[in-house]
Amino acid sequence: MSSSEEKLEEIRKKIDEIDDAIVDLLSKRMQYAEAAKEEKLRMNMPIRDSRREKEVVERWCERARRNRGTGEYDLSEEMMKKMAKLIIEYTVKNEMEE
Repeated sequence: MSSSEEKLEEIRKKIDEIDDAIVDLLSKRMQYAEAAKEEKLRMNMPIRDSRREKEVVERWCERARRNRGTGEYDLSEEMMKKMAKLIIEYTVKNEMEE
């Protein structure tokens, strides 16, 4: 294997490690969402909270804006918005089905 191939393999290994961490964090997030659902039910609150959903999406977008120009990789605000909405959509769907 050439040194370029080895370097590419090492980069891919780092990406795989990050992907594993993302999956672990999403799993933890789902656990906390389940705990929040249980509390909402105890408090007779609706599962869906559009105000909170908007706050979460805005926090993701704010992170993208703060990251811009810091020398780190620029994250697209559009991508962050889509990702946050997708995670919220899946979480709410999961909470409603149980």
